[in-house]
Amino acid sequence: MVQPTDYRQMVLDTIAHALSSDPNPEVRAKAAESLGKLGDQAVTPVLLAALSDSNLVVQCSVIQALGHLGDESAVPQLPTPDASA
Repeated sequence: MVQPTDYRQMVLDTIAHALSSDPNPEVRAKAAESLGKLGDQAVTPVLLAALSDSNLVVQCSVIQALGHLGDESAVPQLPTPDASA
């Protein structure tokens, strides 16, 4: 029996791969934004892993995406402002 294709999962996987692997920070930032707009809290771990991205724009996009998802389990893992700055 042929299994139905889960296109939504394929899209999420493709965007998550772009977020974690694309060499272009603009692509990674847009991937984070897209994951947030899709609204599936299952991608929270992928977004949290991307918080360590070396690009500040990507990090900001990840934080905004997490905000769109509204997954409160992510809050303790968000960076806090540096008080000495």
